[in-house]
Amino acid sequence: MEEFLNSWYGVAIILTFDFVALLAVVCLTYRWFFKRVFDVVVSSVCLLFTSPLFLTVFIRANKFKKENDGVIESIYEKEIRVGKKEKVVLLNKFKSRDNDGELLGRYGRWLETYKLCNLPKLVDVFLGKLSFIGVKPMLRSEAEFVEDEVEKDRFTVRPGLINPLVCVGDETTSFEEMLLQDRKYAWRFSFFGDCKIFFAWLLNKIRGNSNAYLGETLGSYAKYLLDNEQITQDDYTVACELDNAIE
Repeated sequence: MEEFLNSWYGVAIILTFDFVALLAVVCLTYRWFFKRVFDVVVSSVCLLFTSPLFLTVFIRANKFKKENDGVIESIYEKEIRVGKKEKVVLLNKFKSRDNDGELLGRYGRWLETYKLCNLPKLVDVFLGKLSFIGVKPMLRSEAEFVEDEVEKDRFTVRPGLINPLVCVGDETTSFEEMLLQDRKYAWRFSFFGDCKIFFAWLLNKIRGNSNAYLGETLGSYAKYLLDNEQITQDDYTVACELDNAIE
């Protein structure tokens, strides 16, 4: 036995066994434990490596505020979304446009050109408001019309920065298909499934592809229902008022 443990093949077999055992534990507990652990660990590492970018944004934002006094009160803006268990969550992003939708000069153009606006969402992942991989974060006006109990299963998981549609979606993806994929993800998500989604997203970015795989879901679900006469204008107006109501 001692000779086996001291041999290269013995060490290789033991290391392989340990790796397989650890992988099995991760897979078996991923849904209830390790998914959140990975979110915390990976977001912490990402925040560490992107800290120079945060510092650069803070410096340029404060410089812009001094040069354009009164244009913006904060470098952040809040996005009201519906998260896990249908709870309202406030997500953060760097503000690149004013209240009229106009770019904040060279500073705002720089944020959007280099896609830095959503950098603060790494903090939201760390805090548990988001996951790296999960269903699309919905506006309150959209979640208001998810009434079917089966479709509401999408709210049993955290919304994510990366959507499962990256594996199956295209330019024609409909909201019905999105809700179907959301349910499937909520029911079956796993370690290997999330790995597949991540690498599909990474390959999509390397190829320089856009988010076209999201199809019509890039728009508003509430507006889609209104255009298809599934809700009334009054229903739509009342629901949209929720998008700006911070409780």
